[in-house]
Amino acid sequence: MLATLRLSIITHSFQQGEFLEETIQSVLRQENDSLEYWIIDGGSTDNTLSIIEKYQSALQWVSEPDKGQSDAINKGFKAARGDLLGWLNADDIYLPGVVSEVIQEFQKDPNLMLLYGDAYHINNSGDCLGKYPSDEFDLDQLAFRCFICQPTCFFRRELIEEAGYLNAQLRYALDLDLWIRFGQLQKKRSHWKFKYVSRLWAYSRMHKANKTLSKRKESFEEISRVVKQHFGVIPFNWIYGQLESSTGHFDGYFRKSPLNLILLLRSIFKWIWLNRKNPLYLSQHILQVLVFPANSIGRLTRRLGEKE
Repeated sequence: MLATLRLSIITHSFQQGEFLEETIQSVLRQENDSLEYWIIDGGSTDNTLSIIEKYQSALQWVSEPDKGQSDAINKGFKAARGDLLGWLNADDIYLPGVVSEVIQEFQKDPNLMLLYGDAYHINNSGDCLGKYPSDEFDLDQLAFRCFICQPTCFFRRELIEEAGYLNAQLRYALDLDLWIRFGQLQKKRSHWKFKYVSRLWAYSRMHKANKTLSKRKESFEEISRVVKQHFGVIPFNWIYGQLESSTGHFDGYFRKSPLNLILLLRSIFKWIWLNRKNPLYLSQHILQVLVFPANSIGRLTRRLGEKE
């Protein structure tokens, strides 16, 4: 009989005392003996440490300066002993029973290397904002959208050790970069399986102070660099997002820009310029727009209007 796999969860924390206790409780209520939980704190000066100390008998933790989120999570992965790994941001939440489901999925298939599920976005108060658009794994589609909601994603230690840990130079696109590198490695390992299960596993918190929304322009710029590095092109949606958020008035989530012909034209011209060395890519996508204009209009329309 195979030994039960061990799952290690890492939470990086820095000045997140407002949400951290709910995050910790969501992990500890999993009540699974095969769970190991680490909190890697970056030296918080708010109430974070008092919250961690309240639960320290049930988890492992360190609090010391780090080089950012990627560095801290990597530190946790290397300290952890689990066969399976995942990380949960200090403002996100697991649903009950997730850990047992995840371990069972990996236990029954030794070729399963990556597993992820569904999530809903919630606000500061925990109110539901909408479902995260998860989908089946497709490496090429990661150039256009991130369909893996990070708190629902779990993987074998072997996968990250071979693909390489999180890029410590990245602040916003660290998860997208990792998923792409995982997918590139899977192409060389035909027996490895990546699986999406349509089950609600986590709540991902969206609030105006969080990193990817408060620094939206910088986030889109970093995503564009990561996508260009891996795929050699920058899709239109990332460029539109950069320009939409450049004034600081729109974040593409709570505050979406109304239809603006100037913004649209600027995005088109910038898209063509940045991809000018890839004429085949440009011609294919321009042809697609001409042949199927309704698809492009639909994608643009979904961006419009305010979301409160």
